[in-house]
Amino acid sequence: MQPLSNARIHFNQQGAPVASDFEDIYFSDEGGLGETDYVFLQQNGLPERWLQQSKTYFHVLETGFGTGANFLVCWQRFQQFRAQNPSAPCQRLYFSSVEKFPISATDLQKALACHHELAEFSQALLKAYPPAVAGCHRLVFAEGQVILDLWLGDANDLLPQFPTDHQVDAIFLDGFAPSKNPEMWQVSLFEQLFRLAAPECTLATFTCAGIVKRGLQQAGFQIKKVKGYGRKREMLTATVPTERQLEKTHSISQRAAAISHITIIGGGLAALCSADALLKRGIKVQLLCADADVAQRASHNRQGALYPNLTVQPTVASLLHCHAFHYAKQFYQHYHALGLDFPLQFCGMLHLATTTHLATRQQKMAAKASWPNDLVNFVDAAKASTLAGIALQHSGIFLPTAGWLGPQAFCQAMLAHLQQQQGFEVRFNCDVTALHSLATGWQIETADHTYNAQHLLVATGADIGQLAPLAALPVNRVRGQVSHVQAPEISQLRTVICHKGYLTPAWQGEHSVGATFDRDGQIAQTTTEDDQQNIAELQQQLGQPAWSSAITAISAKAAFRATVPDRLPIVGQMAALKNLWVMTGLGARGLLYAPLLAELLACQLAAEPLPQGSHAIAQLAANRFNKG
Repeated sequence: MQPLSNARIHFNQQGAPVASDFEDIYFSDEGGLGETDYVFLQQNGLPERWLQQSKTYFHVLETGFGTGANFLVCWQRFQQFRAQNPSAPCQRLYFSSVEKFPISATDLQKALACHHELAEFSQALLKAYPPAVAGCHRLVFAEGQVILDLWLGDANDLLPQFPTDHQVDAIFLDGFAPSKNPEMWQVSLFEQLFRLAAPECTLATFTCAGIVKRGLQQAGFQIKKVKGYGRKREMLTATVPTERQLEKTHSISQRAAAISHITIIGGGLAALCSADALLKRGIKVQLLCADADVAQRASHNRQGALYPNLTVQPTVASLLHCHAFHYAKQFYQHYHALGLDFPLQFCGMLHLATTTHLATRQQKMAAKASWPNDLVNFVDAAKASTLAGIALQHSGIFLPTAGWLGPQAFCQAMLAHLQQQQGFEVRFNCDVTALHSLATGWQIETADHTYNAQHLLVATGADIGQLAPLAALPVNRVRGQVSHVQAPEISQLRTVICHKGYLTPAWQGEHSVGATFDRDGQIAQTTTEDDQQNIAELQQQLGQPAWSSAITAISAKAAFRATVPDRLPIVGQMAALKNLWVMTGLGARGLLYAPLLAELLACQLAAEPLPQGSHAIAQLAANRFNKG
């Protein structure tokens, strides 16, 4: 997979951004927002269609995100619609936009500065804007009322990755003119747009070029010429022909309907994030927790590092890490700003090249320029020391937007938040001993009670294989221990440090050092030997710095990680088991994975647009291990 490049742009005398490689403007000098409103909203029947929508969401697909002006105007109009029609069934706007050459954050800020009426929306977009990493980045705005899926890469490569269930209600066919950018306007583009079009989907585009008219017709659309904007004589609109509407309606009716209630077994990050994502979509949740409180097992750590694992070149796994990281960062920041009480610090992370292998790998990554500079920087030992605030002996990579937070504190704060939401209930000390399939769903047995659930999500981490229906999943139990230490001479440590293990900045006077990796451990109890191993590993990896001799272990936590042979988590429906869903195998990456995977799972259950492409979803599915 090749890394992306930012768009090369300049600004004309009127201050409008121009793509240097295409010599075409991003929006009209005459007023880009007026063109957006006329071409894309009015010609798609918006906002009137939102009032007529019977579904809980409306899905727009755009080709060519550009400066985001189309999205921002659509967001503004949808917010006005929701304020004027609070009881309307349509509660969420999904906006999926594809962009091959994303504008840099700096250029985007300059380009949007002229849209004064969109200043509030522009600032929110700039704050959430992702680095130029290929694939789908889900950005959530307005308390979940507006969701932008920003797909970075070539539309002709990405649209086939949109799941068939990713049906769209309106298409903004935008981008540079066909004469300027013929590579985009391919037959395959029009075919994919028709594949994704819902029965009553409409399409609008600024152009009336012959290649577009013929392409839309050949793909199956019924086209119509209408008056263009401003000095443009004509533009095109399109709909799905009546006979094809019937076919599409029948196809949709065969798919699983959204559910109204689900039982979740679990009490950690995966279970709580899933409960949150499901409740947001109106699905009632009953949570069965084996312990007397949440986050008593693998999610019980005081501190956990949050960062993506980057490979020399982008892979399915490393791209998923980046998408999950960007989503998780928004997620935790949102709840921290809401007042949930948990420690959170995006202080950056240094991954030091403490071995020859790591040094070689980082050198190759730098040479290939695999990742954007706003995601990762390459630093020498002197720069690393300055960033960390302590003397370091190794070069490394610095991820300026990474950091750490408190997993257990977050889980407990999230539980308190969930308990304030309508449709949520939790039952503690419910250690599930057996599951039985019923015609109407599942029977759940605990030591002193039996529960029935039509739909069931099992998110029990390393213990998932103890339930007979799930015993075949290749989930391994790996014991790990994190040590809490005092080290007075590095109290000023400013960043997370990773090597073979990790060291966090101090919180409440203690650093977290970890973690051991014991495949043979059978009991999740802490040991002095593991504390000594964690400290010795830190000392050895960092070259025996003088301050390391004064490290003192104060306490520790041990638990079992749930790992999978291919190192990717498992999420989704168990194909052979009706109404049974799983999320497990998050390993030591629960903080990273849980928010995005919970969003994916909730959208699958609610029959809403998914935050990842079909290839990535297949890589995460439980049935990927089925033979034959």
